Amino acid sequence: MNRSRLFVAAITAVAICASLSRSRGQVPSADIEQQIRSHYRLTKVGANGTVVGQAGSVLVIQEDGLVAIPASYVAYWYNTFKKDGHIKPNAIQHVGHGFHEAMGERRPFQVGEKIYLTDIELTPTDVVFNMQSCGKCGSPVDPSDAPYRARLAFQFDKGYLNAADPKRVLATIGRVFGVAEKGPEPPGPVVPLKLPSAYVSAQTPSDHLQLNDDHTFSLQEAGQMYSGTFTANDATVELKIKDGPKSTATIQGDSLTDSSGQTWVLQKQPPQAAGSADVLQNQDILKMVQAGFDDATILAKIGSSKCRFDTSTGALIQLKQSGVSAAVLKAILGAAK
Repeated sequence: MNRSRLFVAAITAVAICASLSRSRGQVPSADIEQQIRSHYRLTKVGANGTVVGQAGSVLVIQEDGLVAIPASYVAYWYNTFKKDGHIKPNAIQHVGHGFHEAMGERRPFQVGEKIYLTDIELTPTDVVFNMQSCGKCGSPVDPSDAPYRARLAFQFDKGYLNAADPKRVLATIGRVFGVAEKGPEPPGPVVPLKLPSAYVSAQTPSDHLQLNDDHTFSLQEAGQMYSGTFTANDATVELKIKDGPKSTATIQGDSLTDSSGQTWVLQKQPPQAAGSADVLQNQDILKMVQAGFDDATILAKIGSSKCRFDTSTGALIQLKQSGVSAAVLKAILGAAK
């Protein structure tokens, strides 16, 4: 994957799943998703089962019946669990080759065995955990103890996840998985977001992310412009692309890091003089356009205000694609002289 495409890469990866989820009904409530993702930290693993970077939560199996197959197969064993029932091993999913070999090497995870959580998926009716055995957790992979992987879908009645108490959902998951170790916190102190904030990609400086104080954002990446809304919870920022799925980044110090490791660095703003809160900027124009002000009103505001506009090519493209008229764009350029 091209590392210069941080949020767009994530969008592409989940677009199909998001479309399927919408077609089957409402997605789980944002509160439930937030509680689950904050309670369990993921571990990134390579194709051979090697942990990439820092390990996340170490979970302990507390229920019999969870079947797994070696991580060397491009597949997983699909298991299901209903909140009032028990684990039910279903079948191998997504096997490109070696079906009979994988069947012959399957084994159950034992009660008390420790695992890494490698991914969490949510659908209108399921909370799905992808996991891998970790042997001596935190130690290098032992060739004689090759990692095994499994997939478990916690199944709920249709509509239950739309308004359920997150504690009840976590209690259901807790019947199968105990938390042995929470995993390390993100490195560096978490600096609360100060809005508006502008970020630039450390790997591709031409890419910019603007977070506005009304919780809208604009993203210029790989020559494309995107916009939408965002929420900030603890150490994460979740962005919802307009007419698209969500993407998440982690706050690390005064920078943002996405799941692919791409880093966005906060652009330091020069100290503002007294009364600078009244200075008109790009985001103010966007707010007026989105609120339905006509050109005459916006032009009058520009003419009567102190202005500090960003007139870079990327910023002008963003304004135009956000509905700012040619007349207003000319006034912005004139005010910047």
